[in-house]
Amino acid sequence: MSSAHCYIGVATPQANPTVEVEFQQFYRGPARAVFTRLTSSAEAPADRLINYIEQVSDALASFDTLPLRAFAFACTASSYLVGHDREEQLLQQAEQQFGIQVVSATQAIRRELEGHGVRRIALFMPYPDSLCRAAVDYWSALGFDVVAQKRIDTGPDTRAIYAIDDQQVADTLCDFDDRGADVVLLSGTGMPTISALLESRRPMLSSNLCLATEMLRRTQNWPPREAANIRQLIGAQQ
Repeated sequence: MSSAHCYIGVATPQANPTVEVEFQQFYRGPARAVFTRLTSSAEAPADRLINYIEQVSDALASFDTLPLRAFAFACTASSYLVGHDREEQLLQQAEQQFGIQVVSATQAIRRELEGHGVRRIALFMPYPDSLCRAAVDYWSALGFDVVAQKRIDTGPDTRAIYAIDDQQVADTLCDFDDRGADVVLLSGTGMPTISALLESRRPMLSSNLCLATEMLRRTQNWPPREAANIRQLIGAQQ
């Protein structure tokens, strides 16, 4: 296939309406962002989320001959459930198979945290209890100190995350005691976060912001001029 352009592939859970909107707000790189859906017919939410990452090669294959420069896996919950080691294994296998860089939202978050010397984090999540515990375990295993956590109760089906709106996020965040965390992490690519990021008076990151920022780095367009600058969002607040 001949093309004058190259592309960033982004995979988002099948019912997620948020990633495209936020990613395109944050990303203004030389490669165009194009999207595909992570799909699974599993009934149990955890099984569905695990399928997304276990079948990451299928998502990459769905782009057919489109010349991807890199690929973004936009589902933090999948990484939490399989754990860091399995996540690394699956993404490295995909890299080797397709010959491009493959990056997950959690890997991008980790780079931001470590790049700013952050060790104490507060987690804000729209997950059921079991998935919140998996998230805490994931970050703790990587050496981060999870000093506080708060969740928006969406019930057992994780697809209910997609009904959350900006006001619900703001209302739940307003009384969140982050216990002096270095940064509040808004975890979950399906949760709307742009308003919270722009209006916050405390250091704050989100899954989509970190993933788009990492894609800007991978396309050699850092620091970004048009996209939300992470140094403005958190660096100036520390």
